[in-house]
Formats: sequence, C-alpha cells, structure tokens
Amino acid sequence: MKINFKSYGEGKPVVILHGLLGSLDNWVSLSKTLSSTYKIIILDLPNHGKSYHTTEFSFQRMAEDLHLFCEKNSLRNISIIGHSMGGKVGIKYADLYPDNLDKLIVVDIVNKEYSSERFSHVFSAIKMLNSIKITSRAQATLLSKEFIPREGERNFILKNLKRNGECFDWRPNVKLLISSIVKISSRIELNRPIKNKVLFIKGGNSNYITKDDIKELSESFLLYKINEIPNSGHWVHAEKPNELINSIKSFFKP
Repeated sequence: MKINFKSYGEGKPVVILHGLLGSLDNWVSLSKTLSSTYKIIILDLPNHGKSYHTTEFSFQRMAEDLHLFCEKNSLRNISIIGHSMGGKVGIKYADLYPDNLDKLIVVDIVNKEYSSERFSHVFSAIKMLNSIKITSRAQATLLSKEFIPREGERNFILKNLKRNGECFDWRPNVKLLISSIVKISSRIELNRPIKNKVLFIKGGNSNYITKDDIKELSESFLLYKINEIPNSGHWVHAEKPNELINSIKSFFKP
C-alpha cells in the first residue's frame, strides 16, 4: 500500500492532511514556508492523488494507515494539520494514538454529521464528465461550469484529472468517494475525550463551524482553542495562507 508523500525541512515532524478531492499538491507552497522551522510531511490520503485505492471508506482505516506510515518513517511525537476531511482523520488519529501525537490543528471542520448535499454539485459534475469522453481540460472546464460555477472550486476539482492515452481520467477513486459520501460526512465515534492540545481554525466566511458547534467542543476536546481567520472561506490555506501560517506557528510554540 503506497502512500505518496513529500518531505521538507528538518526539526519537529508535522504531518499535513488534505481534504476531500484534494492532494498534497494543495499544500506545497505553505509546506515550504513552514519547513524553515519544522520537518513538514505532506501526503496523499488513500483514494486521493497518487496513493493507493481501497474498496471501502473508513476514517479509522485512514488513521491506522497513517500510524503505520509514521512507524515506517520513524515519525514520533508528531503534530498534525488536517483540513476538512483531513481534519477528521487527524481527530481519529488523536483518538487512537494519543501517545504519538503532540498537537493537532483542525482547519474549518468539527466532528459532527454534515449534510452530504454539500458535495452534490461536485459529484454531479464528476458523474457528467464520466459519462462522456473528455479529450481536453478546456472541454472539462466548459462542461463543468453549469455544476460548479465558482472558478476557484472548479479548478480545484479539475486538478484531479490526469491524461490516460487520448482522454482524461480521474486520479482519485471517485467511484468509491461518491458512494461513500454519507460516511465521509458522518460524525466520528470517539473512544474517549481527546486530551491532546487541539486548535480549531475557522474560516470567517465559512459555515462549516457554527456558534453552536463551538459550544459543544468541550465535550470531546479537553484542551482546545479556536481561532477565526477573517474574510476566509473553507479553503483557508489557499485564501489566507499568511494568516494561517501565523496561527500555526503561534500554536506550535513550546
């Protein structure tokens, strides 16, 4: 089971986990900046990027495989930065392996059940593109505009296309991800309250973390902080990278 990854810098190990339909490529620029202070490891989660595909979606399996990856690469007492779905993987890792985790940063998500309809427009676009032969990125862009009108989000999704002979195919395991959207959107069952230090970062313009969510955090996270980054949507690392870097460095200070 190959996990595709890149590593930058030396020092305390920090593992960065991308979100749904993302890849390590989304975090390269930010990782290079942080690598002046930390050893940064960015990876493609299972069923994404160039990592292996599975027949079933499971947050527990992803956390277990992440731990095997850490053991194989002698990564001890790690910190994790997880965005969206990657944040949920980080939460499950904290639940299963608290002794190998120093600090956890969860970017714009909490551990609750989300409506799977949030992703319906994206998966509708993917299904439509799968139904025809895509021969150019320009064709894919034109056809997907109806489903994904926002250019930034559309470019993010279409970045997952790869050339396969004369046509284009998807790098992620989109068939599994589409069929697993309820699991992906679900709340993770925790064995115990998380005792590790956790920072939740909320995009100021995002509705992924609500005021009611914040009130409930203390039930599952004994040592948490929350930081809001103004004028940012869900993709904080793309929209406000400097502000995110400042939050990360401040939280990781001894």
